[in-house]
Amino acid sequence: MKKHFTRLFVTALAVFLLLNSVGSALACTGLYVGKDVSADGSIIIARCEDIGAVYDKLQTYVPASDEAGRTMDDIYGFSYPLPAHTYGYTQMEDHPNAGDGLYAAVCVNEMGVAITGTVSASGCDAWKEADPYVDEGLREAVIPCLAAATASTAKEAVEVLCKAVDEYGSAEGNVIMMADQNEAWILEIYGGKHYAAMKLPDDQVAVFGNHFMIGAIDPKDTENFVVSKGFVEALDKAKLTKKDEDGKVLAAQSVCDGKRGDGSNLRNWGGMHLLAPSLAGDKYDTDTFYPLLYTPDADKVTLQDVFEVYRYRYEGTPYDLSLEGQENNRAIAVSGTPDTHVIQLFADMPAQYSAITWLALAGGEHSVFFPEFSGATQLPGALGLAAESYEPDSAYWAFKRICGLADTNRALYSEGVQNFWKLQEEVYIAQIDEQRLELKALAESDPDGAAGYVNSHLAHNLDDLMKKSEVLYKELLTLVSRNAGYAANRAKEFEPNVPLRAAAEAKGYTVTWDAAAKAVTLAKGTATKTVSLTDGDAVVVEGVTYVPYSFVEGL
Repeated sequence: MKKHFTRLFVTALAVFLLLNSVGSALACTGLYVGKDVSADGSIIIARCEDIGAVYDKLQTYVPASDEAGRTMDDIYGFSYPLPAHTYGYTQMEDHPNAGDGLYAAVCVNEMGVAITGTVSASGCDAWKEADPYVDEGLREAVIPCLAAATASTAKEAVEVLCKAVDEYGSAEGNVIMMADQNEAWILEIYGGKHYAAMKLPDDQVAVFGNHFMIGAIDPKDTENFVVSKGFVEALDKAKLTKKDEDGKVLAAQSVCDGKRGDGSNLRNWGGMHLLAPSLAGDKYDTDTFYPLLYTPDADKVTLQDVFEVYRYRYEGTPYDLSLEGQENNRAIAVSGTPDTHVIQLFADMPAQYSAITWLALAGGEHSVFFPEFSGATQLPGALGLAAESYEPDSAYWAFKRICGLADTNRALYSEGVQNFWKLQEEVYIAQIDEQRLELKALAESDPDGAAGYVNSHLAHNLDDLMKKSEVLYKELLTLVSRNAGYAANRAKEFEPNVPLRAAAEAKGYTVTWDAAAKAVTLAKGTATKTVSLTDGDAVVVEGVTYVPYSFVEGL
């Protein structure tokens, strides 16, 4: 949440709130999956950055540096001395004219440390009086990049940020997650000087909205907790301390005085309902202080499961936003999301290449999650193009334009758009393990080749996606325009054409092209299927054969 954003954009924000009718427009949803319960053994941290309806974000690379005397600065007065050596890292920053500082939403550095921040949160009024914010203290605007520039492990990232709060104070309440190849941590900054951090367990998951989440803390257990000096005493003095049955202080419940708003708490229930429905139950309870961590119902949580969390609007529950009377519920998937990032970290990879960021520009609901290996130093220009209004060469706008059309009528357009992108995600997921092995081998035998591999991998993926987004956009725009001329009962649902070869190969088919017959044949074992380009079942765009989604769905 951007503390000073409303100073500059009060009118625009008011309009957005009115149109979207959500409990909190400036809000985010965090997610964690431990390596023992993830399908491929990776640690996963994730977050959707929810800001406003249209908000361009740029991905840039900050190189390592050995220049002494530098500082990490925020536009509102915070300035932190940097060590002589800082690490190289990627970041998702605000566009230059946003006016509220850098806001590097997610960073991954050359040491394989990933930081996502922040999920904004605040305590009750009594706690705010007990631990007031510091105007020129640490803000979300520089939190991820400060940690990425200076930390070689997730625990070190926690220590760097806690030291900054100790020395300069905090200007706001924030929840940050950081992970490396071995472990993940969550840090909650509760006020001007107090915080608590906890090492996250390997066998549990979490999904949470804009509220503090850490339960029982043990300040003496320095292997698993980092707690600000005097935090428990400050709670006692404010008469807010709450304890569990073992007498341990419950950090979040104490700071919040046991209360949460529905806009955040419902998202916590929603994530639990997807990943552990047996624990969540069929109905949300406004009075339940849902826990940060729990065991998922499924043996393993897949990437697709995580992506579905970020597309979730409580479909199939009494809180589905498409139902009458439920329109004002705060969903996990909202229109005002400029980026969603899902970061995996693998213990079996060289540290520099240990993270894969699955990035969805313009939000996850109607966009695609595509993979980026860490270690990339030459990012495609489309990712760093600043464009406050539509620009066809901007990666953000290539996907935002599709999201904007789909948002106009989710009943007609959401499923078709999501089907198009989910097929593409299946293709990426089917390829990624082999690509990881290839990169690992290159890193061991040809370091320069490995560096080139990650750069070209990202460039190829984004170029391919930009072309596919153009095909999808044209088809969707055509249907939206045609539907506008019909009565509602004659409007058609969107079925996209999808790339045949990539989708079929991801499902295990061999694809061959018969130029003479102008036909494509798919073979899997003894089964074959042929589609002809002469009978209207397929179209070719820039050498890629597209067929109706229903054809591929049946494979």
